[in-house]
Amino acid sequence: MNIRNKKVNDDSFWVVFFSLIFMFLFLGMGVGGVYYSGNKFYRHIHLVSDGIKTAGVITGYEESWSKDDDGNGYTKMYSPVITYYDTSNRSYTLNADYSRNSREWTNDATVYFDKDNPSRAIRGGFWHLWFWPFIILCLSMVPLAIGVFVLLYYVRKLFKRKDRW
Repeated sequence: MNIRNKKVNDDSFWVVFFSLIFMFLFLGMGVGGVYYSGNKFYRHIHLVSDGIKTAGVITGYEESWSKDDDGNGYTKMYSPVITYYDTSNRSYTLNADYSRNSREWTNDATVYFDKDNPSRAIRGGFWHLWFWPFIILCLSMVPLAIGVFVLLYYVRKLFKRKDRW
């Protein structure tokens, strides 16, 4: 009879161990996504409200390769390189922080740059400024909610167990 109880205790240790690992992973993914989106929103709001809007031109692309979902092939990805000018007519280059599997339809781009440091810039447009950070924020709420749910479950379990002592 004691052998059976030892087996159950061993199994419960591993269940708790792996659920704690998954909890910390989910909390990390959720907090990381919220931090990333919050940082992007703060930077975008700051540059759009206090920065200078200017026209930019896509002058080239940085090419990279991305592995396909099936793992058998690769897709060429393009990240635009945008040239823009500040109020003193000095040229700056903005390497976009995204890539896609095709080139842009047009070479025109809107750029917001910091008036104190014109090399700090972001690409304008609804999709780049607001949509993708919002989607990442929403998607990061799922693992964050799961991690908080598991954390609260174990905290409640701990307090129930403490009452038994």
